[in-house]
Amino acid sequence: MAAAGKTRTMFEGLVKDGSLKWLLGKKSSFDDEFEEMETSPSAGKNFIRELSPVANLVVRRCSKILKTPSSDLQESFNQEASDSIKIPSRYARNLLEYCCFKALSLRAQMSGHLLDKTFRRLTYDMMLAWEVPAATSQPLINKVDEDVSVGLEAFCRIAPAVPIIANVIICENLFEVLSLSTGGRLLFSVYDKYLSGIEKAIKKMKSNSESSLLFAIRLNRHEKILEVDGTVTTQPVLEHVGISTWPGRLILTDHALYFEELRVVSYDKPKRYDLSDDLDQVVKPELTGPWGTRLFDKAVFYSSATLSEPAVLEFPELKGHARRDYWLAIIREILCVHQVIRKRRLDIRNPCKYVELKGVGSRE
Repeated sequence: MAAAGKTRTMFEGLVKDGSLKWLLGKKSSFDDEFEEMETSPSAGKNFIRELSPVANLVVRRCSKILKTPSSDLQESFNQEASDSIKIPSRYARNLLEYCCFKALSLRAQMSGHLLDKTFRRLTYDMMLAWEVPAATSQPLINKVDEDVSVGLEAFCRIAPAVPIIANVIICENLFEVLSLSTGGRLLFSVYDKYLSGIEKAIKKMKSNSESSLLFAIRLNRHEKILEVDGTVTTQPVLEHVGISTWPGRLILTDHALYFEELRVVSYDKPKRYDLSDDLDQVVKPELTGPWGTRLFDKAVFYSSATLSEPAVLEFPELKGHARRDYWLAIIREILCVHQVIRKRRLDIRNPCKYVELKGVGSRE
């Protein structure tokens, strides 16, 4: 209980000087954890004297995720870390990072982790603790609008540990955008809104990918989906066959093009345009327009020996034809890849291996 009493003393000091003012507006998870920590029979195992109070609480949360006492985590760190990492000036922060990264690595494997408000708060509190990791660190102070905030270094160190949140390449630019209106310091409210936006985007992508077509492609045809367009109803892809025109969604895989006509609340049975077989396919830019007029250079022409009529896929946009040019390039690329595969008699399951074809013996 001596460690618990020491923890209480340290927290009381922070509360008195206003450093934890941001926690006192209402009862917080920190309050509950502190009460649990000081009354727990295992208080000694939950408190690391080298760490600040906030860092101790964060490590305690990590220990719950890992189902390992904080003291055991510290012991593992001491055994695994090199001497240069354990020097006194860097010990607290490196120990904190060790615990955080182990916990995030495990927790991020669970589905729907961004939906969990406690997980979102945990990642932010890890950043707070990273800025004041040691028992000798300066206490937290209110920096932006009387709310605690985190800086660039803390964000760039912790956030990339969860790849869906950030990565080391975009981290600095992302932080700059998120903290633009708050003086270069990131508030939890802004961070939480950002994570909620990511979760909504993931949910929408899953909804699109769970259509009958994409599910069938992945499970039955074993094709890899490379690109999808037309999922936004205000900017569909238009398919012209003869005098008929339908809006819909276009999907490119490593073997074919699929077009799904858009119905009222779902997509119709897809049409498949094969890019992998030798079918005398022709893929080229095309002009389209109302009632068969040739006005807009924003479409891709596709024909093959198996089609009675060619299909024209239009990519409407207000300015230019960059959207069409992009699709024309990637469709042609897949078409050319399969031409090379056929010409070189490659086994696509093992591109370095020739296969037996038309009486020609196979050879490595």
